[in-house]
Amino acid sequence: MKIAVDVMGGDYAPQELVSGARSYLESGGSAELILVGRESAIREIMPQLPKGCEIFDTPDFVEMGEAPMQALRKKKNASIAVAARLVHEGKADALLSAGSTGAQMAASFLEIGRIPGVERPAIAVMLPSPQDHGVLLLDVGANVDCRANHLFQFAQMGSTYYERVCGIKRPKVGILSIGEEASKGNELTKQVYDSLKESSLNFIGNVEADHLYYGKAHVVVCDGFVGNVILKASESLSELIQGQLFKSAKAASIAPEQLLQLKAGLKKFSPDAPEYSAAPLLGIDGVSVVCHGKSKASVIANALTLATNYASTGVVGIIHSQVEQEGMSGEDVPQKTAG
Repeated sequence: MKIAVDVMGGDYAPQELVSGARSYLESGGSAELILVGRESAIREIMPQLPKGCEIFDTPDFVEMGEAPMQALRKKKNASIAVAARLVHEGKADALLSAGSTGAQMAASFLEIGRIPGVERPAIAVMLPSPQDHGVLLLDVGANVDCRANHLFQFAQMGSTYYERVCGIKRPKVGILSIGEEASKGNELTKQVYDSLKESSLNFIGNVEADHLYYGKAHVVVCDGFVGNVILKASESLSELIQGQLFKSAKAASIAPEQLLQLKAGLKKFSPDAPEYSAAPLLGIDGVSVVCHGKSKASVIANALTLATNYASTGVVGIIHSQVEQEGMSGEDVPQKTAG
């Protein structure tokens, strides 16, 4: 198995992407890596390539402030486009990037394509919960406006991904809404509620935001506007609470070793926790994994493990079959992302 890594994307590229790739390989990662980007920059960080690693030299990359579609039209060989092309050509089994989400979405759509019948690909992020399993929330920014059939397909894809990657059979699926009752919510949530209730999925109904993190459902669907707001507000709140907690702990003269234990115990609830910092782009006809722009090496290494697991489980093929069975198809193009 090979993973194409866009090492030029992200706030700390290429340093943290290359370092994360090295950490993944040195820790026994099973996939081989293709580092896509400027070879001179990669060699400065890693003069000697470890076993299972190669470089695909390309000078261009999409910068965070560029309009994705315009940039990709001008830069046919931008690192994210090349990484996606390698997947399309069968030279890589997955791609991973921490760069512009819009650029990765566009490159994945243009170079790899959608699974036939999937109307809108969705970004699915794993949120922490007190239980061992997390909560998969989708969409978190690929589509700011959705119809009921889009959310229905998000539920299908999310359930399949969760079952295959997380190992929980018939995961519980819910709709993010303003009340548990079926009558609560806007027209979108009410319409998809009726569809999911009649489906073969393990649908448990609406999930309110204050229950989202407690694992009531394994998979929760919403439109990308709401999902992106939830995600970014959660990241900010986590940073605020943990910052104040550690500040108060130091003021209370808590012993350093106890403070370290506290930090370790709260690590998985941090926005940069390796367990939750990579998100699959579901609905693309191949494996495309989105990382947070602020990802450091440890997060990238963990994301590569997630990409390896995702590619090895056959989720894309299963989604193919499910969408065919439902008889749904669409000709929509990706919408403007939420950022």
